[in-house]
Amino acid sequence: PGVTRVKCAALVHPYVESEVQERAPWQTKRSSARAGTVSGEEGQRVNSGGSRRGGGSAKKHAKDSKKTTKEAEVVEGESKNAEALIYTEARSYIVVEVCLDKPLVSKRLPEELAAKVAEYIPKRSPLTKHPCGADEAVSEYHKQIVDVGNLILAEYRQRFGPSDNTTSTPDLTDERKRALVFDLNSSGKYFAFKEQLKQSVVKIVREKFFKTSAFKTDEELQQFLSELYVFLTREMHSAISGVFSLQNNTTPLPSPLDVKSLVHFAREAELNQNYELAARYYQERLAMEQGSSEAWFDYGTFSLLVGNVSKAGECFRECLAIDQKYVLGLLMYGLVCLLEERHEVAETFFEDATCVEPTNYLAWTVLGLFYDSRDNDIGAEMAFIEANKHFSGSSIFLASADQLLKLHAYSLVECALSHELLSSPKSLSQEYYLLLATLHMATGELTEAESYVRQATVLNHTNPAAWALLGHILYLGNDMKGARDHYERTLSYEEPAPEIHSIRLRLASIYLQLRQYDAAKNMFLFACRDSPSCITWLGVGISCYRLGELKESEQALAEANILNNTDPEVWGYLSMVCLKTERKLEAEQSYKYAVRVGLKDEDLLSEIRNTQREVGFGDAGF
Repeated sequence: PGVTRVKCAALVHPYVESEVQERAPWQTKRSSARAGTVSGEEGQRVNSGGSRRGGGSAKKHAKDSKKTTKEAEVVEGESKNAEALIYTEARSYIVVEVCLDKPLVSKRLPEELAAKVAEYIPKRSPLTKHPCGADEAVSEYHKQIVDVGNLILAEYRQRFGPSDNTTSTPDLTDERKRALVFDLNSSGKYFAFKEQLKQSVVKIVREKFFKTSAFKTDEELQQFLSELYVFLTREMHSAISGVFSLQNNTTPLPSPLDVKSLVHFAREAELNQNYELAARYYQERLAMEQGSSEAWFDYGTFSLLVGNVSKAGECFRECLAIDQKYVLGLLMYGLVCLLEERHEVAETFFEDATCVEPTNYLAWTVLGLFYDSRDNDIGAEMAFIEANKHFSGSSIFLASADQLLKLHAYSLVECALSHELLSSPKSLSQEYYLLLATLHMATGELTEAESYVRQATVLNHTNPAAWALLGHILYLGNDMKGARDHYERTLSYEEPAPEIHSIRLRLASIYLQLRQYDAAKNMFLFACRDSPSCITWLGVGISCYRLGELKESEQALAEANILNNTDPEVWGYLSMVCLKTERKLEAEQSYKYAVRVGLKDEDLLSEIRNTQREVGFGDAGF
């Protein structure tokens, strides 16, 4: 797209009539037509001459002349071919350059992007700070120790009056101590004091020791308790000298996510093959709307994607329990039964789908495919006839395959494409090759997928969907530069490709891997403008961080954190930003949460630890 100059080099070959006929048959037809016209004129002249001199001599003369001419042409052609061999042996070539006033395929101009990340972020009221680092946890423990000490002192004075060192003896002190402990236990105040200290001790365990999971062995538990006891005793003694207060507002923040956002984030996670995160989004959606048949259906199709057929069956059953006339639910549960080889049950649900919506071509097509797999030719023919009655496009098989691909019903897709191949073997369309390539890509057969999509580009090289699919295949095959080139070509067309958001996300991630940070930032901003998510804002934050734009990086990462506060990469890069800006508390807190939510990127972890050593803080551990 947008190209106005093409330059190429071509080898010089001898002239061969058969090759010309094969490569340019239209030229041969024109030459034959011209030759026929000339031959006709010559024949008329011969016939007119024959009428004066006699027909027999004229025909003989024409025949001898034609033979002589043909022999001369053969000799001359052989001579020319012999001369052409000189160019072949010398590997001669010609260079051709074509310049156009305007491109044959138009290119879309790049849209203007705002330079500031803040322009894309909606205004929000300032968030309340929640300091809860390691130092704050220790300070809170100090405060509670002093408060409890004051309460115990008040109890002592109430029980025994003001202390008088002149009359105090060791025996009297021990007696009063035992009496005070007895009173505190019998009145329940000892338990109340212990509960008052418990929360601060829990914070120290979490913030200072990073212990949030169960211990594997008793020895490990006892070792930890010993270390904790020594630490708490030391801090208790140091708390006697003063009071350190810290107000902690723990009001939970409202979730910014709605059902539409959860569905979008789940689709993004699927695209990045982060199936654990996608499952969490689907489950959150179910928690929001348990009575939604669509929510259960979407979770079921996702379960098919990850190969969990039994879970998919459970989800489709829940979907149909809510709405027994949900046609797609009937079809997909029938598919699950088919995969589990419960053919009679599958037939029941497929037929029920056609009864619920008698004009649904997809239901009839799926029923026909099922009958065909069971060698029921009469039933299959009847179902396909009904499907065509209610379909206004070119092929029920291509349309059905397109829908079934989105539902991850790959076995039915393969059957539909097989029928398309049998129905029109000599005139297969580009859509057929694209669907076949998508099927092979989904099943991990990338070599076959690339072969089919390249056949599709031969049929129509201006279809952005074909180039986008080729980019996806190369991306999954880890050919990042090839994928980048095809994604860029896709975005250059005036006609937008389907699933443009996924193209931008993958192209932006490629830019990050290739360290093209400016391009990555702009592409992630495109994605943020159209469909903001944690992934898109995280990409902006990483790009800005690598460019040294720390303020904008923090803004983008904060936005990502609002949309998903359990993403370990977001916390990791927030910690990096805080380390670079010399904010000890925020750096420790961000790193703590990055570790807690399971940061597994070894390169990022190594970079964080190296930066911590450089600045001298950031890890609250020992």
